[in-house]
Amino acid sequence: MKEICNMLLLNYTIMVIVLIIIIALLLLVVVYLNIAFYKEKKDFAGKLEALQNIIVAIRQKQLGQNNQIQLSEDLDKKLKMSNATLSDAIYGLTYELFDILSKNNGLKK
Repeated sequence: MKEICNMLLLNYTIMVIVLIIIIALLLLVVVYLNIAFYKEKKDFAGKLEALQNIIVAIRQKQLGQNNQIQLSEDLDKKLKMSNATLSDAIYGLTYELFDILSKNNGLKK
């Protein structure tokens, strides 16, 4: 009977030691995964910051291009107005020239 008790005690002791080793290994795995998670989180934050900087640079470039487009549109409007004014002036001068020529008999009928 004593031998059976000793054998059971030995089996329980071995089982407890094996369970402690398994628990220790699982704790090491948890710690390793936790460290890997924080490392990946840090890498992701760095990549995210780089992408945000790229987005800001693209946005600033877009705003600059929008300003250039606005300036081009303003210039186009001014050129059209100048062209219309110039056309009116040329028409007026041509009319005056024909009027002067007709008064001086420069135009023959």
